[in-house]
Amino acid sequence: MKGAKIATMVDVASRAGVSTSTVSHVINQTRYVSEEVTSRVHEAMEELNYQPNVVARSLRTRESRIIGVVVSDVTNPFFTASVRAIEDEAITHKYNIILCDTDEKPRREAEYLNILFNRRVDGLIVSPSLENADLIASMVESGTPIVLLDREIPGLDVDVVGCDNEGGAYEAVTHLIDCGHRRIGIIAGRLEVSTGAERMAGYERALREHDIPIDEALTRSANFSRSLAYQKTTDLLKSSDPPSALFVCNNTMTLGALAAMSELGLKVPDDVSVVGFDDTEWAALMDPPLTVVSQPVKELGTKATEILIRRIRAGFVKKTHKLTFAPELIVRASCRNI
Repeated sequence: MKGAKIATMVDVASRAGVSTSTVSHVINQTRYVSEEVTSRVHEAMEELNYQPNVVARSLRTRESRIIGVVVSDVTNPFFTASVRAIEDEAITHKYNIILCDTDEKPRREAEYLNILFNRRVDGLIVSPSLENADLIASMVESGTPIVLLDREIPGLDVDVVGCDNEGGAYEAVTHLIDCGHRRIGIIAGRLEVSTGAERMAGYERALREHDIPIDEALTRSANFSRSLAYQKTTDLLKSSDPPSALFVCNNTMTLGALAAMSELGLKVPDDVSVVGFDDTEWAALMDPPLTVVSQPVKELGTKATEILIRRIRAGFVKKTHKLTFAPELIVRASCRNI
């Protein structure tokens, strides 16, 4: 689903056949407007799904001192920690945040983006789905400062702060290969999303460079969902020729994969070696402790906020930046040599 272009007061005026000042008077009730014209304006607003900027009406300044933050799953420890870093940095600059959790639902994401735009937040930090690329592009074109966090949109000239996902995945799979594994399965994320595609690319690059054939029978996509990862891991490990090792592409899916192994009576690493993507407090407390690709989550959130606030204060700046942090492979005890 592609997001629609955001309607403006100019669009409403054009649809209703009146001036923008008339639309303003109807919305704010600052001058008498005939019932017939008022009706046309309201009909145009409804047809265009236009929402009046109620916040801006009550302010003398165009600044709201509010940053909108739109993430795909706030229960994911990666986003929980990122949002905490964003909020901490925003507060130091006297900004507040409004947090929106899309639950990986494009329609909900579009609704939140429209609400935040119409509230005239000063800027947005977004971990986007590809489905709303057009909507986000229209917001950028309207002059809304936006920084993409963790995920990027191909072809969109906007600031991006993220991690070297392909490099991190490559290191994870290379570690498993160095332990002697050749049948390495992957529980992948959403492949249409940049993080999912990049981690899959790192997995495949590691196999190719070590002359290991890429076997589609060892690949499962779980859309960054814990429950789906549980199902896909169960399916993979119950196959006639299961993998001896597993690379899982984010922390919530890792929990689902580990639950599946436990239910199947499989032990880590005796039966299956495991490397996860993302470090969490529970990863080091697992039995055995989990080998992971660790992202500098706090730095990602802090830097995204710094860049956004600089852009808000500088006004329109044509040059954008893509800042990519290097992940770190943390080797613990969830992989064995074979």
